[in-house]
Amino acid sequence: MAPLVGCAGQKLTRTGFIPPDIYGQMAHTKDHTEDLIYVSPKLDMMRYHTVMIDPVVWHPVAKAPKLSPKAQARMTAAFEKDLAKALGHDFQVHPAGDCGTCTDVIRVRAAITNIRRSKWYYNAIPVVAGFAAGAAGGGLPPIPPPAPGGASEELIAADAATGEPLVTVATYNNGMPWNPPGQWLPYAHARRAFHLASLLLDEQFRNEKKKEAGAHTVASLSN
Repeated sequence: MAPLVGCAGQKLTRTGFIPPDIYGQMAHTKDHTEDLIYVSPKLDMMRYHTVMIDPVVWHPVAKAPKLSPKAQARMTAAFEKDLAKALGHDFQVHPAGDCGTCTDVIRVRAAITNIRRSKWYYNAIPVVAGFAAGAAGGGLPPIPPPAPGGASEELIAADAATGEPLVTVATYNNGMPWNPPGQWLPYAHARRAFHLASLLLDEQFRNEKKKEAGAHTVASLSN
């Protein structure tokens, strides 16, 4: 199974989309050991109630596959939609463009840095074999598909007025054998990667809000 798993292909990228000095400060976390995350020590999440999401861009690593303009537009639009949905639970989402003085606004920029489409004609035999083994009661684990697809992303959330990075994320996701529809649809696993990246960014904002709220409560009690 090892050669099949190795074909997944997606991993953390370093394309220059995130400034090098910030990238050097990013680290794995206890809850996300395969991602790189940076949170500014000066971040004051209680200030921010609005996010402005720039159009997502295709900013590929050197060996990324070529995407047609049509495919680029579909994928960047899908990622942008997921970002708006995820962040919309906790923020007012402002259209990209002029935000006036941009006071207390977070500007989110995101890039798809690598992508692989799922290839059903490679995945069919392992997927069918896995189902057959399960039906026969063989108790075998799911067989990893050789071409599951997936995507890598880099994200920057900055103060819209000053441009100072507040949170940055480098992440990726590969297709998993327990998501059968993704083995057949060309970019289903890539879209799942966009969804998870959006949730990961929102999670960082929520975590910081909880920390700040807890610190404020402690300070109030001590007074």
